[in-house]
Amino acid sequence: MGGILNNSAYTLNSVIDSCEVDSSKRIRISALMKRHQEIGEKHLNQFGTSSAKMRHEQSLAFIFTKVNIKITRLPEAGEDVTLTTWCSSLKGVRFMRNYVLRDAKGSTLTETKAEVTTIDLKSRKIVRPTDILGFEKFLYNEDLENTADYPKKLAVSDLAKQCFLWKISEADIDFNGHVNNTVYADMVFEAISDENRRKMPKEFEINYQNEALLNETIDISVAVDGGEYMFSGKIGDKHCFAARLGFY
Repeated sequence: MGGILNNSAYTLNSVIDSCEVDSSKRIRISALMKRHQEIGEKHLNQFGTSSAKMRHEQSLAFIFTKVNIKITRLPEAGEDVTLTTWCSSLKGVRFMRNYVLRDAKGSTLTETKAEVTTIDLKSRKIVRPTDILGFEKFLYNEDLENTADYPKKLAVSDLAKQCFLWKISEADIDFNGHVNNTVYADMVFEAISDENRRKMPKEFEINYQNEALLNETIDISVAVDGGEYMFSGKIGDKHCFAARLGFY
């Protein structure tokens, strides 16, 4: 497995591991998002820094705020795939990171747009990327194609058809001390029926709203809106996430 930096884009060739797939033998959305996180970290390394270095030296962390994943097909265990990431724009306190996953023939499998911001881990306040030491080294590419929709603000639905409780355990927590972003995708798929879980998803979109911490319990509301599932996760009166999931 090797990575290639080509101007502002970074590409990684790999194989889908058996531990990444679910009972349908396709990669889980949460595993795909973990791959997004890892290639983003490797891309960051190309510019002479890392999440750990930013955290220890500047008390800063990148935070995903909105993600939209367009799915043509989810690959199965053993498939050779190529994942490419790049940043396409910087607007105020947020920048857009892109991901495209392709199979061995070069066919597009998934396309993702993720809105990212940066926070001060001590004050929990947002920091403009242009104020971060070393950020001027980052390159932006608006020419590469990504047909996923820009992630938008999702309305929190109160029309719950069912509820699902998720008790946060140590396995859900990342090095920033809160629930890792990828875990919310597992919550979403756990909250739907087995029948729908076996279908090929068409699109997954999520907004991250407030941090969830160890031993808290998230109350997940689920509703159906025009054939799509809508989700809302709360801890008491605190909204943690909103999500949308569609199938073929």
